Amino acid sequence: MRTFKSYPHRYRRKLTRRSEQGQSFLEFALIVPVLFLMLVGVTVLAEGLNLQMVLHGAAYEGARIWAKSPVGGDPTRCSPPACADPDSGSNNFETYVVPVVRQYVSSNGFDGAKVVFFSEDQRAYQNALDVVGNDVRSVRVILLYPYDLPIGNFAVDFGRIMITASCAMKRGG
Repeated sequence: MRTFKSYPHRYRRKLTRRSEQGQSFLEFALIVPVLFLMLVGVTVLAEGLNLQMVLHGAAYEGARIWAKSPVGGDPTRCSPPACADPDSGSNNFETYVVPVVRQYVSSNGFDGAKVVFFSEDQRAYQNALDVVGNDVRSVRVILLYPYDLPIGNFAVDFGRIMITASCAMKRGG
């Protein structure tokens, strides 16, 4: 008489295959969301690094334009044709550097209107512009860009970060 114990390999093999099929589907269902979150995280990180590189290039271009003023120049006075008439009362930083930086950022796929110079606060911006602009030897452009992380309602306080870039150059170039 043949019993289950005399042929254990046949029955055990069928039961094992059936249970492994369900197990592999369950493992796949558990791993896919984790892999998707990792993919989204890498994409967000890559976009942030791209933005950092674009801001660095924009800061370089802004500093290059601003450094064309002669040694001893400031945000309101420099030699033509690089700047406007000093008696006009216009600020050369805002007239020449700001549009170049915003155009550079916009042409690389980001919103140039979001670029902030030196500080988010207008008063601190003006103070920094006066201090940096009155340096007779060098110019420094500091850019800030608000970057919104796609985290939804999970951590609202950490949803916005400021990415910064700066560039300094010698005046009179």
